[in-house]
Amino acid sequence: MGGRIRAEAEDFHVTEVPLYNFCGRGEHLYLTITKTNRTTLQIVDYLAKNLRIQTLQIGFAGFKDKRAVTQQTFSIQGAKEEDVRPLDAPWMRIDAITYHKNKLRAGHLSANRFRIKVRDAEAGSLPRAQAMVAELRRIGVPNFYGPQRFGRFGDSHRIGRAMLHRNPQEVADVLMGPRPEAPEPFRDLYAAGHYAQALEELPLGRPTEAAMLHCLRRQPGNFRAAVRRIPREMRRMYFSAYQSYLFNWALRERLEAGREALSTVEVGDLAYIHTKGACFLVTPDELADSQERAAQHEISPSGPIFGRKMTFAEGRPGEFENSILATEGMRPKSFLSHVKGLHLDGSRRTFRVPVKDVEVVEEIEDDEGTSLVFSFTLPPGSYATMLLEEVMGEGRTRPPRLDVEEPGAQSVAELGAESEE
Repeated sequence: MGGRIRAEAEDFHVTEVPLYNFCGRGEHLYLTITKTNRTTLQIVDYLAKNLRIQTLQIGFAGFKDKRAVTQQTFSIQGAKEEDVRPLDAPWMRIDAITYHKNKLRAGHLSANRFRIKVRDAEAGSLPRAQAMVAELRRIGVPNFYGPQRFGRFGDSHRIGRAMLHRNPQEVADVLMGPRPEAPEPFRDLYAAGHYAQALEELPLGRPTEAAMLHCLRRQPGNFRAAVRRIPREMRRMYFSAYQSYLFNWALRERLEAGREALSTVEVGDLAYIHTKGACFLVTPDELADSQERAAQHEISPSGPIFGRKMTFAEGRPGEFENSILATEGMRPKSFLSHVKGLHLDGSRRTFRVPVKDVEVVEEIEDDEGTSLVFSFTLPPGSYATMLLEEVMGEGRTRPPRLDVEEPGAQSVAELGAESEE
């Protein structure tokens, strides 16, 4: 049906649904805010600076979009209510303050609620959109990782792959080499080996690239030392992007058999139990019962988040998972085996997402014609844009180009990590 999203930040609303009730006492202050056009990490930095604390004292359950209006909760160890009351800003509103005993950590949320406006859809799209939404309610939404996962240029996974294959020059080339879609002078200077000049031309807000160029200026050709300047959390993100890329590959192959492949299981599948987040092996004796449970959205086939502790599927699904690693030149037992301390041991991810409370309505605006407004709830780790792509068309939900030169901006890759995940 076409259309566009995020024409304005107010077109994209996200609200966290907490995993548990906050008890009202404890050493962690829980601050629920609504932010507009700011990343989650920018909020963390703002809170840490104004409260004069370390960012490690602040917890949150997940990243939220920058170009959006998003409500999420932060935990702040040792803070008091009177400390945070003055922190309201034009782009941040304090909605609630309470206390709890533990720090908020990644995954400590039950779901995300979305309200998203699609502008400029084709005329008369509402009936078709409603029919497509009904079909998605029946079979579920393909659980792809969205483009936000792969950075500004959509290739963060290449950096993760190059690091795994111990190719430091490729890592540097992907990060800083010439790009037709981003003609920045520092890139050509880097490619020519003029590292000092490249450093002078480097735009503001690129701390990782700056550290690597400083290293190469002192030690030309020592790409291994330069790559060691990439911060730990960013290295983790690049490896994670590569894991996500391989999962998307497996899901695309599953869909080659048709959309019904998402709502059926086969012998050898590791079926994902949605209410528990656990998996079990589908055996011939359990196949009929498992098919019935899949039809009821109780379980779904799962795909690989490769890592040294991941359990492989068996039978035909398992053969395919092993073939992905073989194609990439990796051995199952060695994948990520030399990546220490980054918590990338691997897991299983459901191939589809049961979508709840989904509806679409028409909204008529006096000066801009008609828009369609989608409301729905998704579990954490899933992307609203993947549901919208099913209705709007592939490639229509790519985030707008991000301005990485604004004051206080993170690096390109950090901005790419911001998502409704």
